[in-house]
Amino acid sequence: MYKWSSDVNAYQRKLKSKVVLTKEHIKAHPLEKPSSQIISIKHDPLDGLDPLSICEMDPLTRMASDLYSFPEISSRPLRDSFEPWSVKKAAILHRFTTQEKMTITTSVFAAEHEVRGVSEKVLHRLEQLDLDCGSKQTFGGLSQEEYTFKINQLDQQLTQAWNSDLRVNALKIAIQCCKLLGDTSVISFYPSKFVIITDILDKFGEMVYSRLRGKQSDILPPEVAKETCKNWFYKVGSIRELLPRLAIELAILKSYSFIVPNPEYGKILIRLLNSAWGIGDPVVAIYLRCYLCRVAMELVPEEKELYMKCFQDLLLLHDQVLDNFRHSPQLVNAKVSMETYMSVLTPAVDWILQCLVHRGEHLNYTMQLVSNVPPFWKSVLTSSVLNTFPPSFIGDECLNVIEMCMTLETNISEILRNLGHCLILVEMQPSQAREVWIKVWPQIKKIPVRNAYLSCCQVWVEFVVKSFGTDTVGEFLDDVLTRVSYRNAEQFHSKLATIVEKLTTFCKDITELLKLNKFVKIVTMLNVEAAKNVMVAYASKHSEPLSDNIIINTLMHLASILHDSVDALTPTDEVKQIGGLINTFILRVNYGKDFEKQLQFYDESRGTFMNIDAVLVQLVQCVCRLGMDVGNVVGGHHTKRTRGFLSACIAYAFITIPSLDSIYTQLQLYKLTAEVAYSNQCVSQGDACLKAAITLLSEEMEEMEVGEPLIIDYVSNLLSTLLAVPDHPKESMLYLLKALMTIQWTSPILPLRFLSLLGAYAQGEYPYQFVGVDNNNSLYGCANQFIAEIDSLAGTILNDLLSKIKAYGDQNQIKKQARLSLELFFAIINWGEIHDMGNLAVNLWNFSHKNLE
Repeated sequence: MYKWSSDVNAYQRKLKSKVVLTKEHIKAHPLEKPSSQIISIKHDPLDGLDPLSICEMDPLTRMASDLYSFPEISSRPLRDSFEPWSVKKAAILHRFTTQEKMTITTSVFAAEHEVRGVSEKVLHRLEQLDLDCGSKQTFGGLSQEEYTFKINQLDQQLTQAWNSDLRVNALKIAIQCCKLLGDTSVISFYPSKFVIITDILDKFGEMVYSRLRGKQSDILPPEVAKETCKNWFYKVGSIRELLPRLAIELAILKSYSFIVPNPEYGKILIRLLNSAWGIGDPVVAIYLRCYLCRVAMELVPEEKELYMKCFQDLLLLHDQVLDNFRHSPQLVNAKVSMETYMSVLTPAVDWILQCLVHRGEHLNYTMQLVSNVPPFWKSVLTSSVLNTFPPSFIGDECLNVIEMCMTLETNISEILRNLGHCLILVEMQPSQAREVWIKVWPQIKKIPVRNAYLSCCQVWVEFVVKSFGTDTVGEFLDDVLTRVSYRNAEQFHSKLATIVEKLTTFCKDITELLKLNKFVKIVTMLNVEAAKNVMVAYASKHSEPLSDNIIINTLMHLASILHDSVDALTPTDEVKQIGGLINTFILRVNYGKDFEKQLQFYDESRGTFMNIDAVLVQLVQCVCRLGMDVGNVVGGHHTKRTRGFLSACIAYAFITIPSLDSIYTQLQLYKLTAEVAYSNQCVSQGDACLKAAITLLSEEMEEMEVGEPLIIDYVSNLLSTLLAVPDHPKESMLYLLKALMTIQWTSPILPLRFLSLLGAYAQGEYPYQFVGVDNNNSLYGCANQFIAEIDSLAGTILNDLLSKIKAYGDQNQIKKQARLSLELFFAIINWGEIHDMGNLAVNLWNFSHKNLE
């Protein structure tokens, strides 16, 4: 058995042997960012191609260049504000759906067979293009998904036929797709059907173009591609029905450049546009013109006369469109409303107008034309004008547009919504914004259909919150609440959620918004997500301390909605997000020097947010910080009142900590609370916290969710705190350390740390202490009884470590044995009396030095 002998002068010895470092001045900091220098490179005027060879190619090179040159379609890039068809078609597919049942007719085509003779070949090709020759299949009662699946099957058949070199069959399938465009029986789905089928036509046109391009790039002369291209246009010209003939010619029109190097696409498109007057159904005719403008924007985007003529054709279609709505048996039987009929026409009219005015041309002239058409057609065109004209132009003409809108009777909700979309993008003077709102708001309130009314409100709310104060916002929300109640809030959930989102996003001061009872009422009507969005907006937009009771109560209400939504099935990430939002709110609340009110708020928060550990942890930390703030205010000299307040803070933390699930978090908070208690001379409460932490360590060590390194770090920090903590008068010397030593530690690191603490206890002066609290040095000094107790405990630890070293040797773990011997050697050197323990130290050093080399 070895005895420990403490070195009571260890600190003084270390100070004497301390090496004093000298400063050395250097010119540049070693971590300084390296300077960069721009080097200009002089180009050699003789470098590059021979200037004479650029002007003229040799004959062979020129022939090869001509052979591999393809006709290209030149088009100037469109303005950035031009909305491409890819974006527009996605919106169309999302908006235009149906629950009605539909019918589709498809044909089964026979395989091509060999024919001989010119006349027989011509007759055979005409018969091939006649779809009536094949067998037909009709599928009725199809849902939208089933109908779309059938069209996609046609698309697949087209690809398969093309890849199998069955060109005529591929053309037949394209014709069949075009015929589907002539069916407007389910008109609410027609725009989506148009998008799907024109995609197939575009694909077919690209197949033809790629094949012709491949023929020109082969060994064959360019005349082969030219003749093949003519053949395709002859085939298309042989199609009997007008709609498939026009649509497919538009699809393959780009290939016309293989016949004429620089074709006059404008004249061809004008011819096709004039032919469109032969389409009887006005809906089909308008969408065919839309497809024509789509093709034109790729081939001749600058052909303004074409787009103007197309728009003028729309103006002339008014009577035909209105008669179709009133007298079409399909529309009458389906009881299609005027608003639905107008909405179906809108995407095509939008695209035609956008092609006309996308470069800011013909704006005033177009507006003048629109203002002079009959009311029904004016409603459709006005909606499209607002969709396609530049917002700056609409902003300048907004009062005239509003006056024109007030004369309309149909489609008013969509027109007002589109007007709102324009004006929220325009900067307005406050007086002009007020004038606009005075004219528009009564029109919005007159909208009878609740869904249409809320659709307008979710657009105009952005205009209101950007332009006006909380009074106008309050009036706006008050009118919204007259249309919506708790009973039907779920029905209009998405629109109300959009209103709330825009209010929180665009408001100048979110705290003013939180003071509006109407706003809070709408948020309460919605689900947890709305409350979360408001809390996120508050956290991101308001970083100043919060002391207004109205705002605090509002946020407390919203935070309680989030808290109450958490249950056992809530995902961990969701709980973390909610806990973070609540903690942000708690940290914002600051009553300044009113500490009692601050503690009352924390107490109320604990009762409200008991189910989220992250919030309870934050509350304990806030209360500890509050106690330290009070201690700093009084400068460590507590009165009876402040001491009672500190006791309340520590008691709050001591009661809250056991409710946490994480044992490791409990240990950390017990230590934090104990340090706050000792810092404010609450010694008995600090002792209670340390006892609770040590008891938790001894009882729940195996249940702890963290690994051994974190436990070692925690106990090491706890030992640092124990150095400044005095013994209790009714307890034995170093009773807290003895309690820690009774725990069965698997790692030998902590016993070594115990030795370091005992060595520090034996010094005549401690390196730190709590202000106003006597430590063990003040209680015992270097009394022989105290030193003897330290040596006794250290001797116990020393022999336990030596036994551990021997056990490592018995297990043939030489490296571990040598490392532990080295650590124990350093402990003896640092804290032991070397004259009494020199032999042991030398033996440990020799053994470790021998086995660690």
